[in-house]
Amino acid sequence: MLPGDFEAEEFLVIGPSDPIIAIVGSDIILPCCVYPVMNVENMELRWFRSKFSKAVFIYQNPQEDMEEQMDQYMGRTSLDTDLHSQGEAALRIHKIQAADNGKYTCFFRKENFYEEAGLELKVAGVGSAPQVHITGPEEDGVCVVCRAAGWFPKPQVKWQDPSGGKFLAFSETQALDAEGLFSVEAALAVRDSAVGNVTCSILNPILDQEKVMAIFIPGGLCCLLLYQRKAEYLAAWRKAQLYAGFL
Repeated sequence: MLPGDFEAEEFLVIGPSDPIIAIVGSDIILPCCVYPVMNVENMELRWFRSKFSKAVFIYQNPQEDMEEQMDQYMGRTSLDTDLHSQGEAALRIHKIQAADNGKYTCFFRKENFYEEAGLELKVAGVGSAPQVHITGPEEDGVCVVCRAAGWFPKPQVKWQDPSGGKFLAFSETQALDAEGLFSVEAALAVRDSAVGNVTCSILNPILDQEKVMAIFIPGGLCCLLLYQRKAEYLAAWRKAQLYAGFL
């Protein structure tokens, strides 16, 4: 459709083509406008997620309508009505949560004509710095554990030695808390105490921000813990043999 081809009641709805990045806990504006420019004050405006009937925000008659608004957005949305004369309807979402992440649809209706446009909101959160500590023997070395919480989306974990080389073999578990944020625990088996420092980094892939923590592996610790574990096994074996002698 070319400019000038619109009927009096027809229009296009335009939203941002690139995803909008929002930080957990902040406020964010979702822009949306009509073309050609016209006053939208007396139109029906609806923002919704996957279902038309479950609304993020509704404006009509001309006022906010909360009857169909999702509980998740109650008290957290507002509309900049000062821009209505310019064909714009900017929705503000307050105190962004992890659950706000995803796709949105902006819908305009004027009498019997309506149009809509979609956009994507990417929520991101940088959580706590990693906490790293040695937990004990692991096969022929020691186990080093890295923990962090409050990240969104699921963070990327990386272990490195002092030269920047990556440790590829480690176990990792992820969990969601009540607010939908990720906690992570990664365990690394270090079999060479000569490696010195071991670094754990947690990266947010959307913001490209990371937090890092290093721990020093003292020389000889692997051998010491391995000796302690073997001593514990030997003591347990002797106890079992002694118990068997009484049978």
